[in-house]
Amino acid sequence: MLKPDGRPQVDLDRCTQCGRCAAVCSLDVLEMGETGPVASGVAPCFRCGHCVAVCPSGAISHAGMNPEHFRELLPWEEGVTPELLLDLLRKRRSIRSYTDEQVTEEEIMRLIEAAVQAPSGLNAQSWHFTIIQDPERLGKIRRRTLAIYSMLLKMLDSRVSRLMLRMQVGAEALEVLAEARPLLEGILDAQKTGGDRLLWGAPTLVIVHSPDEDPTGPESAHYAVGNFMLMATTMGLGTCVIGFVSAIAERDGRMREFIGLPEDHTLAAVLVVGHPSEEYLRSVDKRAAAINFV
Repeated sequence: MLKPDGRPQVDLDRCTQCGRCAAVCSLDVLEMGETGPVASGVAPCFRCGHCVAVCPSGAISHAGMNPEHFRELLPWEEGVTPELLLDLLRKRRSIRSYTDEQVTEEEIMRLIEAAVQAPSGLNAQSWHFTIIQDPERLGKIRRRTLAIYSMLLKMLDSRVSRLMLRMQVGAEALEVLAEARPLLEGILDAQKTGGDRLLWGAPTLVIVHSPDEDPTGPESAHYAVGNFMLMATTMGLGTCVIGFVSAIAERDGRMREFIGLPEDHTLAAVLVVGHPSEEYLRSVDKRAAAINFV
């Protein structure tokens, strides 16, 4: 988890004393003095970068932030329009059919660059990304996952085994497993004929996780996954979250080893990424949101 690191520095020769940096500092690390902003607040600085980003004269810097990574942004009126963003959101779909073309390292790094722009609790940015492209390891993950589900489905058919399973995983998880049975049987049947309805033939598997010491790590990682998937859509790539693998990895030590999940990390998401074999040409209807104004 990110620890407080340093304080912002102010170049008073460039400072216009507009006060914007102090105004956006939610922890009052920066306060306006007689000659300009001063990092005199008692609260720790968590390097959110608001002061650097809002300064019109570039007078703010931070020892814990690399200035080479700063980018000038388009003003609101010249940026992405709401219509274009909504079109992108509609275009993103869970892709379940991929070509054999591998995702390049450059593409992966671009996706992660987008992912880490997401918000995170206390700016901890504790997300980790494990990339798996080795076909042999992907095969192990697939076989292990399906072997466990095959065993679990057989346990559902025995009264004694079903009771034992309920004691191990709980009534709610058992109910979810029973409801998912038709889907799981379809996945297992496809495997028998050489099909892949688990990882969908995608060439890359991405494991997103965070250290247990960060209580907001999993939630922050989920935000990063959203960015990852949207960037993939802009790049002509497809993604699909594989919850069936996550459910096994959360309980099975051997699967955690297969996906490279450290013992002291919490799994946030498992998703595949690759080149879609088909292009979707139109958006479809979504269920109306449940909305309450109170």
